[in-house]
Amino acid sequence: MKHPSAPLCCLLAALCLSASAGEVALPPAPPPAHFDTESVTNAPLLRPMMDRARLLRANVSLWATPSNNVEVAFGASRGGDGVLLPGDESLAFGWENGAWFLASPTNRLRSAVTNDAAQRTLSFKLRVREDGSPFSLSVADSASGELFPDVTNAPPAWLFSRDWDVVRLTVRGTDERDESLSVRLDTDSGVLILR
Repeated sequence: MKHPSAPLCCLLAALCLSASAGEVALPPAPPPAHFDTESVTNAPLLRPMMDRARLLRANVSLWATPSNNVEVAFGASRGGDGVLLPGDESLAFGWENGAWFLASPTNRLRSAVTNDAAQRTLSFKLRVREDGSPFSLSVADSASGELFPDVTNAPPAWLFSRDWDVVRLTVRGTDERDESLSVRLDTDSGVLILR
């Protein structure tokens, strides 16, 4: 059996590193500081990660009730300070008063409303081309399956921007809180088989 040469090993290592994923470290939302029950936390989206991203995956889990709200929002911070102010969201999704939602500044979609309190998870998976234009979207609820078929069948441009530099988690409501969020940006993976 032949062993690959040192230059080939270096090339393979570089390919593996360039295809690595980027987990966004978003801390949990702190307890609310005011009577409005809102708590917010932000995390930066690193420029190299955004420039190479071809797949955006997010999972939002929560104790879903008719009165609570958990929102994940992406956008560009006004001052480049890593804080996404209200109104600066390009994309937002999550749970709002008994239903899942998917929104941009000019579009807002809602799933069917439920009055049952239950543990729920929303899975968001978006694939984009090299230029950042979306071409494949899946938005699914752990209990009821695929959501928003009109958008998932023809993903609009507002679902992704390489200019985003921050993701924000906002939590509101008076019911029990048990939310978790994971956000991951990946490059397109490829398979290289050597014989």
